[in-house]
Amino acid sequence: MSIRKIPNSFRYSEELLTEYSRTSLENAHDLIEEAELLLKQGKLARAYFIAIAAIEEIGKSFIAYDAQGRNLNDSAVTAKIRYSLENHSKKISSAFHASVISHSDIKNELMTFVDIMIALKNGREPSMYTDINYSTGEIQTPGRVVSPRAANDCVQLAKHCYYKNIEHQKTRQPTVRSPSEDHFYGMKDGKVNELFNTEDFWWFHISRMEAGNQDVSESILVYQREYLNKGKRFKPKEAE
Repeated sequence: MSIRKIPNSFRYSEELLTEYSRTSLENAHDLIEEAELLLKQGKLARAYFIAIAAIEEIGKSFIAYDAQGRNLNDSAVTAKIRYSLENHSKKISSAFHASVISHSDIKNELMTFVDIMIALKNGREPSMYTDINYSTGEIQTPGRVVSPRAANDCVQLAKHCYYKNIEHQKTRQPTVRSPSEDHFYGMKDGKVNELFNTEDFWWFHISRMEAGNQDVSESILVYQREYLNKGKRFKPKEAE
C-alpha cells in the first residue's frame, strides 16, 4: 500500500479514470514488448517479472475503467479504488475479469483463472528477489525458480489479458452501480469477512432470496442498517 498522503477532499473523476485506464494499458503494452525481448535473450526470471508487471498494469486499467460507473463522490468508494489500484493481489485478479466476463462457461473457466492468479501472486516475489527456502535451508535465486515454460507462459498470458481488456473496453460501457453495490464495494475487507462469517446475516439473506431479492449487496446494506447497527438480530437465538 502506498504511503503517499492524499487530501481528504480528493475524489476521482470519470475523466481522470478514463485517462488512467488508457495510459495503464499503453504501459502494459510497452512492458509486454520488453518482456518478449528479455525472453529472447534468455533472461527468464526478468521476463517473468516484467510480464507480471504488465498484468498488474492491465488490472489497474480494468479497475479504473470499471470504477467510472460508481458514485465517485463517496469517500469510501474513493478509498477502495485507491486501495485496489495499489494492491498487487487486487491488480492481478482484476486483469482477468475481462476474460471471465467474456466466457460463456464461466463456472469452469473461473477455476482455471483462479489457479493461474494464485500461481502469479505466489511467483511474483521469487521471480525478482533472492530469498531463503526455509524448508531446505538453501538460498533461492530468481534464475532457479523460473523455468523457460513458466516465463513463456507468463508473457503469453500478459498478451492474452491485454487484448481481452482492449476488447472489453471497446465493446462494453462501465456498469452503473446501485447505492447498495457501492456500499458493499466501499466496505473494508475485514468488515466484509466478519459479516460473511455471521450466521444471522445469512439467515436474513436467505429470507430475502426466498422473497425474490437476490442482491447480496442490498442484503448487506439493509442488514447493517436494520440489525447490525442497532445491536439486533434477524433471527432470535431461541429460534435457532
